[in-house]
Amino acid sequence: MIQNKIYHITAMEADKIVQETNESANLHLVELQGEEIQSWEDYMSKIESAFEFPTSCIDNVNRYNNWLRDLSWLGKDGYVLIIRDFKDFLNQDLILKYKTIGRYADTVLPWWGENIEKYIIDGKAKPFNVYLVD
Repeated sequence: MIQNKIYHITAMEADKIVQETNESANLHLVELQGEEIQSWEDYMSKIESAFEFPTSCIDNVNRYNNWLRDLSWLGKDGYVLIIRDFKDFLNQDLILKYKTIGRYADTVLPWWGENIEKYIIDGKAKPFNVYLVD
């Protein structure tokens, strides 16, 4: 079983993770800048582009959850999401901020860690870790 988690890290640690991830051709790296994301629309615009979603999810949270639990079009062996300046991420809407991060903790990370193998024929667990940079 793969243990996918949310980590709070420093900028130096994030830089090291970026370097290590870039050295592995099989991982998909997404970096978001917290200060650029102040609304659901900002977040969806960035996340849809970064993960190359086939269709927009701005008006459909279920579609967003489904795309984050698919990602087959990327053809990668794992995923890394780094949110820099997390203190600034959605800082005008703290409820949305913690719901957004909660979706990773409750839905996305468990899916990639173990649930995919239970519910998808030939599904393979993959690392998907989220790094929140203070």
